[in-house]
Amino acid sequence: MKNIQKLFAISFLMLSSSVGAWCTTDGEKDSPAFECSTVDHFGFNISAIAFCTDWSCTTPFNAFTGSQLIAINDSGTVDGADEIAVNLPTSGTYGYIRLQIDNDFKLNGYGKQATNSWCATGSSSTYATEALAKAVATKVSYMFQLDKYFRAGNGVDAAGYGEIEYGYGTGQNNIPGYSTENAVSPVNEFTTIYRRDDGNDDLFMTTVLQGDYDFGSGKIPSTITFGITVTKYSSFDQDLADEGMVNSGKATVADGSCITYPTGFLWDFVIS
Repeated sequence: MKNIQKLFAISFLMLSSSVGAWCTTDGEKDSPAFECSTVDHFGFNISAIAFCTDWSCTTPFNAFTGSQLIAINDSGTVDGADEIAVNLPTSGTYGYIRLQIDNDFKLNGYGKQATNSWCATGSSSTYATEALAKAVATKVSYMFQLDKYFRAGNGVDAAGYGEIEYGYGTGQNNIPGYSTENAVSPVNEFTTIYRRDDGNDDLFMTTVLQGDYDFGSGKIPSTITFGITVTKYSSFDQDLADEGMVNSGKATVADGSCITYPTGFLWDFVIS
């Protein structure tokens, strides 16, 4: 069976004056909490994309295998890091999509920490002003400690191997076999299931491929919407490395240093 070669053009939608950021108290755009993080660069490699017929992705259609950097900067998508060539199925109906992402995020930016100090990528110090933080920010690699980040489990993948965030949409908190102690997201309409393999290198994300696309209908969809929306703060967040940060897999040592790490972001998948 011959697969149809198309392109996923991937763009990050900007929802405030800072790229990819939503700094709010309750997930709404009209209730700012404090200054948004500034994203000068945010990138990561996608190593696989699969279309799925169920949440567990038991019979995936492998649309992409390889390594493709996806990245944004302060003006939008980075040239050469904004599209992926994929194989599209010629039959079947798929309602879910799974990404395999390298657990190695490329970050460059700065933002305000909850203690009213500023933090910057590439520095463990805190700064009294935004200008000072901006001046020292450099591009760095960041890795989550996935066994701790996924400490809750998700009802299918054991503690340390998976997690699930329910969406607020109808039926999104009733997925057979899966469960979570986490609260329902106030901003994500669709549930996202996270898991890892035995190492710390790969992060898998499964969510709704909105529309239940029937690729055997003879009509290739012009747009595929990938059901992840921004979380309540921004693409970057900042915190001081304490025991809580270590236990949640966001820091390796509780030394009080300032940690900048990825949080929520918005995807827009378009077949062109």
